[in-house]
Amino acid sequence: MSRRRQGEAAVWAGLTLLAAAMATGALGYGVTKEGGQIGPGFLPFVAGVLLAVLAGTALAGTLRRTEPEEAAPARTESDEQGRTEPQRVRILWTVFAMLLGALLLVPVTGFLVAFGLLVFAVSAFVERRRPVPALTVSAVAVLAIYAIFVLFLGVPLPGGLLGIGGES
Repeated sequence: MSRRRQGEAAVWAGLTLLAAAMATGALGYGVTKEGGQIGPGFLPFVAGVLLAVLAGTALAGTLRRTEPEEAAPARTESDEQGRTEPQRVRILWTVFAMLLGALLLVPVTGFLVAFGLLVFAVSAFVERRRPVPALTVSAVAVLAIYAIFVLFLGVPLPGGLLGIGGES
């Protein structure tokens, strides 16, 4: 097994273990409350289980994959959108920077506004979507988060100084 595949397998194994630990820890918060209502541990439990299953599947795929017969000459591979590996890495760091910016905005604008701006920025500037579809995706994402957390789960989101969508 190549060093790259060993590293990939180690990352997937670590993520699988971390997700399993997350799901196990969530049980301590209570997955359900009295009367069958969803408890505070429900979302982290479901997320942990799903992440463990997906990471475990990726680990199995990495371990089953066969090595190429002979070393092929180095070539630049691109994804479906024609982006090379260095471009994809640059995009990943750009999204991380945008996420950090959104997190810093939460105390001022509130979670929903910061999240909407993040989704719009990623859609418009990273994925290069036109403004109207980017705004539509952003609005739908914000409405979905509001419906799930505030309306369905009854979890108030940080409202920031603006007080939009949660506690101020």
